[in-house]
Amino acid sequence: GEGEATFSGFSDAMQTLLSLQDSGTLTFHGLTEAVEQEYLGLSKESVLPHYFTFGLPTAIVNDAIFTKLSNDIDPEIQLESSIYVGFALEDREIAEVADELFYSMPFSEDYGNSSQYSEVRQQKMNMGLIMFIVGFLGLTFLITSGCILYFKQVEEGDEEQPNYKILRKLGFTEKDLLKGILGKQLFNFGIPLIVGLVHSYFAVKSGWFFFGTELWTPMVIVMGLYAALYSIFGILSVLHYKKVIKMSL
Repeated sequence: GEGEATFSGFSDAMQTLLSLQDSGTLTFHGLTEAVEQEYLGLSKESVLPHYFTFGLPTAIVNDAIFTKLSNDIDPEIQLESSIYVGFALEDREIAEVADELFYSMPFSEDYGNSSQYSEVRQQKMNMGLIMFIVGFLGLTFLITSGCILYFKQVEEGDEEQPNYKILRKLGFTEKDLLKGILGKQLFNFGIPLIVGLVHSYFAVKSGWFFFGTELWTPMVIVMGLYAALYSIFGILSVLHYKKVIKMSL
């Protein structure tokens, strides 16, 4: 309504850099006068392209206020063009055809003119490539570190076999020895796992800034994969120790 304004096109990435309150008063300064509006909040949906907003939110006001501000603009801060023409397709299935038609036009190469279909497709390709590279490097590091810990435990288990023979002679049962081994493996693999999970959390969360959205599903997948692989290495280590104990009988 009149006297009220909202912000639109405010992403999570921008929210990280510029935190806005949920309510307050906005003042729009024209060439000769200022207009105050009650701020009602913001939404993530964009209504204008980057050419006009530069990544910042767009203020949506009443038609009467918009006309008043339009008649009182400061010419020194205006862009070369202030007219935005957009086409919304009712049938999304013809988006590819419309995209080809757009790029067949001579004005498609001019700055500020763009196709949402192509931009979304290019963004998906870039995000897919980044996630593949990061995922591949992360998985390689994860498997490598897990293997190092596993083979270290195998080596220690073989070296400790004489100690298990002594403990068996002192009356310790196989169950008693396995309890100690389980505690040891929980410490050896649990600490790196906790550190890795914390690192994964902040690493994926930092990616929210670049992607402009919260990525809970990739975070859960990464942390679940991390926990699963380290659990497998831990179980293999326990099984090897169990074999060493049986050989010491």
